Amino acid sequence: MIRTGLRALVAALALSLAACASIPYAKQDELPPPVRVADGSPERAALNARVYDAAVGYAERLFYKPDFGGVAFPEAAASRRADAVAQSDEDGFYAHLTELLELLDDDHTHTLSPVEREMVRAREQGEARAGFGIVVTPRGDDRYVALVRPGTPAAEAGVLPGWKIETIGGRSALLAAPPVVGRTDRVVFLDEEGVQHAMDLTAVLTPPIPRFETRTLEDGVAYIRFDDFDRARYDDFKSEMERLAENPPPGLILDLRTNGGGLLNIEGAMTSWFFENPQDYVVLKGRFIDRRLRVTASEGAYTGPLVILTGPGSASAAELLAGVLQEKGRATIVGGTTRGAVTGTRAINLPDGGLLRVGMLVMTTPGGRNLEKVGVTPDIVVADDWRAVREGRDPALDAALLAVRASAGDRPDLP
Repeated sequence: MIRTGLRALVAALALSLAACASIPYAKQDELPPPVRVADGSPERAALNARVYDAAVGYAERLFYKPDFGGVAFPEAAASRRADAVAQSDEDGFYAHLTELLELLDDDHTHTLSPVEREMVRAREQGEARAGFGIVVTPRGDDRYVALVRPGTPAAEAGVLPGWKIETIGGRSALLAAPPVVGRTDRVVFLDEEGVQHAMDLTAVLTPPIPRFETRTLEDGVAYIRFDDFDRARYDDFKSEMERLAENPPPGLILDLRTNGGGLLNIEGAMTSWFFENPQDYVVLKGRFIDRRLRVTASEGAYTGPLVILTGPGSASAAELLAGVLQEKGRATIVGGTTRGAVTGTRAINLPDGGLLRVGMLVMTTPGGRNLEKVGVTPDIVVADDWRAVREGRDPALDAALLAVRASAGDRPDLP
């Protein structure tokens, strides 16, 4: 399960549920103050109970599968409650809550502890946050090192891209507590040969990685990478597309390999930049809604060769954008199969300042493709090559450039 980076907040759904005033839906730009209590205290147990009951109650009320996918979720929640409430600290409690919600087998139904929520906000705001210096990519419920940042504890310890993260502080990567500046955790990695590497890493403040990037590649091909479907990234995207409209490039590559999703209306707005006519871009179905959404074309839309880079880290709205453009024959998809996490959610404030997201909608492409648990299969598959990554090469990007050339055909401006 991806515990961060998945944010498919649907405006139409918000309108349809406006009457649910008893549910404390989170506002995108507000971060409630966390509730702090002493570890191991009666107040900790009481807070655990309030948060647990709230999270379970909202999940039972709102989850888009009335039968919970065949799982006896209410019974499991009741049987696990005592152990969760008895946890002495926030990290242990949220690990238990995560294990419970995992039973629903929905990437979008998850929680963020108050500390994790603050870390996500720091990332979104472009602020430094605690870390070991590794960028992680998912493969199912496993986590792998995708990048090691120079000069960080992980780099100094010799961690390499491609290593699987076995445990952090004795817990699986999925359930591990977030890093804290100055705290040392034992991190156990597994390399490609099956050899374990146990390292004591001390978290430091790490500067943010830009969430939006543009470049001009060989032959004048334009490249855009963005890691969130949010307003800030869309403003950057819109500005870049307007600039490209003045002198259209011979090809465009969108890199969604590190994009965990975001706002559905932003995904629709981005879709509009690749068509000259209005387009359907999603069908929504759930307990409270059954609707097809449509966008008009953007002035100056780009109609040249388009390639989208995807991988297991591409989730939610990123998958929908890739899937829709593939379905409409508008883009060639290159790289790896996407996450397969495509449901719509609402964000709900929990009593301690944490956050719960509940999958509430099925989202399909206009043609009816349900990408949940399936993902988008690339037209051109490029397997992981960690040796190339360690050498600073990017085989998927190289393949994308070749695909642009193939799409351009005999155009004289792109050999």
